[in-house]
Amino acid sequence: MATPTVSSILDSLILRPIVVAINTFALSCLFSYMIAEQLDWRPITIWVTCDIIAIIIDHLMDQEEAVAAAGADFVKRFTPLINLGRAFLALNTAALVIALSQCPPETTMVTAVFAAPAFLWATPIKPQRIGAMLKNFMGVSNVKEGESPAPKSSGSLVIKRVPGMKAVFNGVIRGCGVFFVVNSALQVSRPLDLVSAAPPWIILEAIIWSTVNRTCHAVMTDVRDFHDDFKVGVPTIPVLLGSPFKTRVVLTVIQVVAMMAFRHNSYIMASSYFAIALVWLLGHDSPKVYFLLSVHSQSMFIFMYAFEKLALATS
Repeated sequence: MATPTVSSILDSLILRPIVVAINTFALSCLFSYMIAEQLDWRPITIWVTCDIIAIIIDHLMDQEEAVAAAGADFVKRFTPLINLGRAFLALNTAALVIALSQCPPETTMVTAVFAAPAFLWATPIKPQRIGAMLKNFMGVSNVKEGESPAPKSSGSLVIKRVPGMKAVFNGVIRGCGVFFVVNSALQVSRPLDLVSAAPPWIILEAIIWSTVNRTCHAVMTDVRDFHDDFKVGVPTIPVLLGSPFKTRVVLTVIQVVAMMAFRHNSYIMASSYFAIALVWLLGHDSPKVYFLLSVHSQSMFIFMYAFEKLALATS
């Protein structure tokens, strides 16, 4: 475990969550515009804060463990920074609650469905304990009179440790989830047409593209951590495939398929070209900050579209 520093803690708890959430901001703005031709602050705030909260929760646990392991002097020195991270977490939680309070009730339900796995990303979950709680709530018991209860299993589920599914979960949460939350908040009176929107954008294509893009980015971060994950047996997609090279080939094929399917949209085409270049340029020895380019292989082209629309509107 690396020794904590001021810069590493600030990066982990403040800067990185903001930088990553910019992509969610761009995507939620795009869906808001495609669905209702307006930028609604409520669903945009919901997903930006959810993204930041999920990242802080994940990183906060790691930073607290690293500081505690470094000794009492480090605990005394870095406790104010940890508290700053907690304050930033509380601020985003408050903003999330305010945004949800201004939306229809179903928005809260949809948000919970997609955000809960992200919030519990690294938390051990005991399915048998959840089952027992549900049975107690419903007054159901599987233990007959005279029988002793079955021994409790020590097994627990960690979402990001599900074999091969970490990247898929990431893509579905941050891809499909953004659309469903935005759509539930806007409640457009007209029937939603998934195959037409503001040219060259088509809603269904944007959902698929965002899901594929975020999944591929998650796999890219696993390529970066391949050697460490392989040693400790973390079942990421690169580990399951057996090598970073095979993973790069698979990612390239996926992006090429996306380009062929959405070739009428120059923004998706450019995003896929950029993503393919990063697949082969970034590796184990690349600084982590370079992988932020992979995060924004989608958002930078959404912003490009927005700037072009703004330029046409003001010309």
